[in-house]
Parts: sequence; C-alpha cells; structure tokens
Amino acid sequence: MNKGIRLLSVLTAVLLLQSFLLSGCSTKDNEKIENNQGSNTVNEDKNSNDKNNNDSDNAMDNKEEQKENNDSEIDLVEYNLGSGEIKQSSGVTMPYDMVGAIAIPKEGEKHPIVFVLHGSHVIEDYNKDRYDLGFEYLLKSLAEKGFLAVTLNVNAQHILEYGEPIKHERLVNIFDDHLTKLESAIKGESDNFGIDLKDKGDLTQIALIGHSRGGGALDSVINDQKDRGNDNIFAMLKVAPANVIVIENDNPDIPTGIILPQYDGDVVNLDGQTTFDILKEDKSRKSFASLIFLKGAGHNFFNDNVAEDDREFYSDLTEDDRDVFLTREQQRQFLIDYSIDFLNKALGKKVETGLFNVDEPTVDKAYGLDVKTSYLTSDRLEIIKATSEDKIKKNDLQGNNVIQDINVKYLIESYIPNKDELLNFDHPSNFDGYGLFRFNYTNNKGTFTIEIPVNKKDMSDYKALSLYLALNPGSELNKSKENQALAIILKDNKGKEVKVILDDNTAALTWPEGHSRTNEYTTYWSLKTPLSEARIPLKEFKDLDFSDIASITLQFDQKESGSILLRDISLTK
Repeated sequence: MNKGIRLLSVLTAVLLLQSFLLSGCSTKDNEKIENNQGSNTVNEDKNSNDKNNNDSDNAMDNKEEQKENNDSEIDLVEYNLGSGEIKQSSGVTMPYDMVGAIAIPKEGEKHPIVFVLHGSHVIEDYNKDRYDLGFEYLLKSLAEKGFLAVTLNVNAQHILEYGEPIKHERLVNIFDDHLTKLESAIKGESDNFGIDLKDKGDLTQIALIGHSRGGGALDSVINDQKDRGNDNIFAMLKVAPANVIVIENDNPDIPTGIILPQYDGDVVNLDGQTTFDILKEDKSRKSFASLIFLKGAGHNFFNDNVAEDDREFYSDLTEDDRDVFLTREQQRQFLIDYSIDFLNKALGKKVETGLFNVDEPTVDKAYGLDVKTSYLTSDRLEIIKATSEDKIKKNDLQGNNVIQDINVKYLIESYIPNKDELLNFDHPSNFDGYGLFRFNYTNNKGTFTIEIPVNKKDMSDYKALSLYLALNPGSELNKSKENQALAIILKDNKGKEVKVILDDNTAALTWPEGHSRTNEYTTYWSLKTPLSEARIPLKEFKDLDFSDIASITLQFDQKESGSILLRDISLTK
C-alpha cells in the first residue's frame, strides 16, 4: 500500500482482517465474466479446418502463417477428474471438484509442462466459479510454442468453508492431486483428461505461473513438492503476486520472473517488488531473476474471467493516467510474450529480447509496451550499496569515494512514517528500513568517484555495469515532469577515460506518474516509484583496459540541477 494507507491499516484491526481475507481478491467486483463450465473439448485444429473447409486458399495461407510463426497445432480440453479430498491439518476433510483445462501440441513428445494457478476473486460456489478458465488464452499460446500447459481450479484455497485455510495447505494438495493424475496419464496408465497424453509431457521439466494469490503461493508449491521428493520445477513466474501468507523457505533458487502492474488496484503495495529485492540481497543465489514494472497495467486484466477494472481503486486518477491504461488484450498479449521468452530462457534456449541479456542496455519497451525492468544474475560484484552512512566515504570494495560539488546523504526509505526520510518517494517494499544514497546537485560540475583498489582492478570477466536507481520526485531540484540524466566515466590505470551517458530516455530516470499527497499522518507519492536497473554493457566503454580499472565516476553534468536516489552499483556477468 502507499505509505499513508499502510498506517491506517496498522491502526485499524478490521482492515487488517480484510487485508488477509481479500488481498489478491477483487473486492468491488459485483459481476464476473460469464464462465464456460463443464467438461467441453475444444479441438483448435478441428475448428480451424471446419471453418476453412470450403476455402483451400485460406487454409493454405493459415498453414503458411503458422509455419512462419513456428506455432504448433494444438488440442485444448476442459477436464473433470472427479471428486477430490483435502485432508486438512485441522482434522476437517474438505471435498472439491478436480477440474481444469489442458492444452497440448498435436505433434511431438516430452513437452515441458507449465501449470497456471489463478488468484482469489469473488466466489459464490468454489466448485462452479471458474477463474482457472480465465487463462485458457495463455494455455493455447503456450501449447502453440511447444509446452504442455495446465490450469486448475484452486478456489478451495481461498474460502472459509470447512474452516480457515492454514497457509497454502489446500492449494498444495490440490496441485499434487492434479500432478499425480497428469503423471498417470503421461505414463499411459489412465485417460481421465479426455485426451491422449501418453508421453506428451516431460515430468522432469515443470514450470509454474501464478497470478495474484496464485503467484504468492508458488514458493509453497515448490517447497511441498520437494518435501514429497520431487525436485522437478525449473522456473516460476509471479504475475501481480499477493504475498499475504508468511512462507518458510521461500524464494527457491530457480529462475524467477515477476510482473508488477503499475496501477494494481488490488495488490496496491506491489508485493513482488519485495520478493525481487530480497533476491538481490541473497549472495548465494545461482539463478537469474527478472522483474518487469508494466506501465499502464492493472491487476485483473490478466484473467479473462475477472470483469472489474481494478485501476479505478485509485480515487484521484486523471485523464493523463487513463490515457496510458492498457487494454485487456494488451495485458493478455504481454503475458503471453513474456511467459514464452521467460520459460525458454529458463530452459537455456536463446531468446530474442534484451530483457535477459546483460550484453544489451536496459530496455524501456518490451513487446511494444512501456516498462521499467531489472535483471539479476548470479555472477555479480557489488561495488557500492547503500547499507550505511559509512559507504558514502568507503565503497564495498574498500576503496575510497571522492565527492566534488555534490551533496550525498544516506537516507532511509520505510513504510513506517516515523522512520521514513523520503516522504514523496514510495519504492514498493515491506522493508521498515531500506537504505538509499541521495545525490543532490545544483550545477553541472558534480562528481562522485568510486576508487577501485588494486586487488579489485581486474573487471575483464564482467559484461555490464548496473545501477539500481530512481529519480527523486520529492525534491524541488528536479523540475516537475522532467526526466533526469547523468554520465558514467570509467578510467583505467593508464589514464584512459571513457564516458557513457544515461540520457533522459533512460527508464530508471524518468519522472514517475502520480503526484504528492498528504493525509493526517504523512506525505507520500500517490503511485509507486520503484527503483529499477540502468544497465550499461562494458563494450560501450571502448578501448579501456578492463583488467586494470582505476575508478568509476558518476558525473552529474547533463542537467542544471537534480536529485537522484541510488541503492547500489554492481558489475554483472
């Protein structure tokens, strides 16, 4: 939540209860998109052939287009596996209908498997309300690209019938029941899905995609499967995740993707940002992580069976805000495109996007839409991180920092008002104290030079320099609605200097949407103002001796004045 809203939640016990029951649940949704219910079989290829049976030219065109797109012909089935039971730790057994949908390529075998878990929405009948079918569009697209994709009804996790759910106990049992049935069908031991699945899926390669509370539950699913002796989940993608349950042993060390909708009117605190920042702090982590801040997006439009536009939660939206709102189709297509690239990257395949490539600068657009992005690799060298005031003078490599014509201050970003020192900046996180360096300058001569010790001078094995930063909208040194810019200078010990400019088109340095707001407790920015990555490939610093680097300088010479917030600078491989 925004800082002002957070405090009200802390002070009001009733709102705390509502937050637990409804976070990740559309509270204003009085109607749902009408669902397709039952066990209907949809043969995508058969429908296409029926439609074009009398038009061979169109059929040929469709086949050629499909060939060009490398899309597979698929089968899409809504299935009913009968009744299941959840044996809860409370001792109460909960019945549920084992229903969902599955999509598979017609050709080939041993396809990687993807499970899609929906979130918590308005539920009248936990067996009949079918939010799982709101992701059939995603199943279809995944199957066309060679995945066996499944979505399952997990509404039983999100209701208070049969007692209050204990953590994700119900959901992990539902998942395991479906996985067990799928394993039997793939082995040819059963055909309960209404379609031949023998040898169609690779049970050693399973990925998870979760939306809202479904995204918040992925860690529990992975941990539960490991407890059952299954270590076969290779990646997880969290879409607008709601982290409303404390999870032990969270953040499994597997490739992780996170999508944060800018105007999320449901999970307004953008919980996935906290997850990403925790991953950044884990120096033992071996897997990559990707975070996308999707501008103009809301929470609900990723699921076709949730009607409400949750972005209307923000009470003081302007026409400028609404002008950048994405349509449902735009959000669907973004999830399709990103999911496919993310999963292929996790499988070790080459993908044609700069989102996962440290050899390329950070992108400000992905699949045609405006984004802020951050990418985390396992091989990193932290040069400086704002964890204490002492770091202003001595960096993490134990070299000295030299400051000229600029004011540098260590400040705390916090959701607790009496700890927060950046009132008009709201990085989405649940940290009560998150250190940042604030660089204020009033002329174009300011520099901050990080001296590199001799024992750390060899940077030739690294590919990029990464800065995790943001413009400070709460400072009058930044002109309203004007982006910031700065230069980075690398110098080697032979005296060679190369300067690269992060110009005012750099996504991390753009003026954030929103405005300052004040309530009786605090002042805060109306929308989230997340830090994000500005990445410069080292190949941009031409003709330097990277085996003998002397210093890295931030030069504030692109604007007459400004204020920039920095969390860290690192080298990445």
